[in-house]
Amino acid sequence: MTDDRTQQSDRVEIDTPNVPVAPTITPFVYYDGVSLDNVNKAHRPTNLTPAPGGAGAETEWDATTLDKAIKWLDDHAEFLNQQSYKMEEDIRKWMRNASAAAPGAGGEKSPLGGFERATALAQKHAGLYDSTQNRLRELARELWKAANALRKVKEDYDTAEERNRMNANQMENAFNSASSRAGKN
Repeated sequence: MTDDRTQQSDRVEIDTPNVPVAPTITPFVYYDGVSLDNVNKAHRPTNLTPAPGGAGAETEWDATTLDKAIKWLDDHAEFLNQQSYKMEEDIRKWMRNASAAAPGAGGEKSPLGGFERATALAQKHAGLYDSTQNRLRELARELWKAANALRKVKEDYDTAEERNRMNANQMENAFNSASSRAGKN
C-alpha cells in the first residue's frame, strides 16, 4: 500500500499540555504546542503530471506486437520532450534569477534569499535544472532513435514474413500435389 503524500495537510499542529519552559521567570513561559510546515507533504505540479492513460502514466507495456513497442517508444519520447519544456512553466517561475544572482554582487537576490549560501544553492539548482532539462531532451531523442530502429526491424520482419508466407504457400501446394499423386497410385 502506498501512502499518497499529496493528500497530507500543509501544516502539522501538535497540542501538548502546558509545559513550563522557564518556570523561574515571571511571568511563567509555557510551551503548549507546536505548529510547523509539513515537510513530508508532496506536491505534484500540474504541468508535469501525465494525462490519465497517456504516455508517462504507465511505465510497462505488453510487447505482443512490434507496433505496440514502437508506439510506446514514440509516446514516451514525446512525453519526456514535452516535460523538458513544461519544466519552464513550473520550475523556472519559482527559481527565477537563480543563475543571474552572483554572491556578493549586490545585484538581484536569489529566489532562496540574499545570503551567500542561498545564492550558491540557487546557482547549483540552476545548473542541475539545466542539465536535467538537457538530459530529458537527449533521452527523448534516443527513444525516437530506438523507435525508428524498431520500425526498421518491423519492416524487415514483415518482409521476411511475406517471404515465408510465399514459401508456406508453395509448400502447401507441394503437399497437395504430392498427396493427389499418392492417391492415384
